Parts: sequence; structure tokens; C-alpha cells
Amino acid sequence: MYPSLFGVEFLDMFTILIIAGIFAAVILFRYLCGKFGIADKPYNFYSLNAVISIAVGLICAFLFQQLYNLIDSIKTGEKFTWGGITFFGGLIGGVLTFVLITVFAAKPEVKKEFWHVANLAAPCIVLGHMFGRYGCFCAGCCYGKPTDGFGFVFYGLNYKAIPTNLYEALFLTVLFAVIMFILLRFGRTDFPLILYGFAYSVFRFIIEFYRGDDRGSFIPGLSPSQFQAIILFLVAAALTVLIYVFKITPFAGKKEKGE
Repeated sequence: MYPSLFGVEFLDMFTILIIAGIFAAVILFRYLCGKFGIADKPYNFYSLNAVISIAVGLICAFLFQQLYNLIDSIKTGEKFTWGGITFFGGLIGGVLTFVLITVFAAKPEVKKEFWHVANLAAPCIVLGHMFGRYGCFCAGCCYGKPTDGFGFVFYGLNYKAIPTNLYEALFLTVLFAVIMFILLRFGRTDFPLILYGFAYSVFRFIIEFYRGDDRGSFIPGLSPSQFQAIILFLVAAALTVLIYVFKITPFAGKKEKGE
């Protein structure tokens, strides 16, 4: 593939695209908050919250992968090696950090904007993730099983592999476009996060069968990412019931008639 920019080894495309994705997500978040009328006080709080959550998420992405590596080394008897990151580890760590900071540090008037802001953050998450998966494709990681059909000989391989990294990048590109269309065309800020939860969890569960990466697996028949995809799907389902059946918005309470 194209692991480094201009062939310069230390300018690796994965890192460059990860950084570009974070900056793009931050810029998009600022734009959407301005467009949908998020006041300065909530914006400032949630922006700082997001920066901290991204940092914690990156650390968790690394730590989760080391746990998978450890489990795999125990199962195979091979030497444990440090390295790698996993998206779901970053998502779990980042989201938990974002929610906990809101619970313990936000004032009531700021907490009331949580669901509104969380839905505006949804396309930002997708955008950052999309850049990261294109980085995976360039770096030649996160590829799928060997194939005799359509595929690529990724960096370091001597066989064609299913380009699951590219498929996921393209899926995230389409999902980002759909969410942005819903936001900008219809002004719907009530369900982009739920849509993301359902769409990505189903896609990730399916694509894992073609990726064939069960490193760190602790449930027979499921990869760690498939297990986490199920949890994400259940969270999206729970939020759907909470908001559209019981009319309760996180941190804002029960919605009254006429609101």
C-alpha cells in the first residue's frame, strides 16, 4: 500500500491520518455547535470534555489491544508483544470519560444540552474513525482473510487479503454522508447517535467474519469486536426505548407534552 508519505519512513500515513481525523472532527464539532445554536457555556464545557475524552480514548485504545495481545499470548504460548490499538477500546474509554465528566463536573444548565451535543458529536466520531480506517488501508493493517478473489497484497504479506479496512472506510464515508444529510437537510438532532450505534454495530459484527481476527477472544465463536458490537447495538436499543417510548432524555429528564 502506501505506508509512508513521500517514502519518508517517519511520516507514516496511519499516524498522519489519525491526527488529521482528530483535527477534522474538532473542526466539524465547532461548526455544528455554531449552526445548531449551542451556547458558549455548554460548547466550552463539552469541547474541553471532548479533548480530555479523546486523550483518554487513545490511551484505552492502546491498553485494550495490549489486553488482547496478552490473552492471545497465553492461549498460543507465544511471547507477549506490545503494540497496536483497537477502535472499540478507544470508543469505550472515550465515551465513558465524556459521560463521567458530564455527571460529576457539568452544571444543570449544561447537562440539559448533553443529548443535543452528543448527537452533534456522532458525525464527528464517524469522521475521525473514517480517517483512521483509510490510515489502516494505507499502512496495510486490519486487513481480512486470504482470498483468491478481489483483494490486495498488503505491506508485509505474500498473499492477497480481503480489504476489510477499505470496506470499513467506505462504509464510514457513506454513514458520515447520511448523518450529515439528516442534520443539515432536516435539522434532526435527536437520533444521529442512535443511528450510528445501530448502523456501525451491525456492520462491524458482519465484517468481522471476513476479517477473521480473533486475537484476545474470550467468548467462543465471537471476536472481541463482535462482542463489543453486540453491546453497542444493545445500548442503541436501550436509548431508543428511553427516548422514544418513555420520552426521557439523558440528563434532561422526562419530556413534557408540547415541548
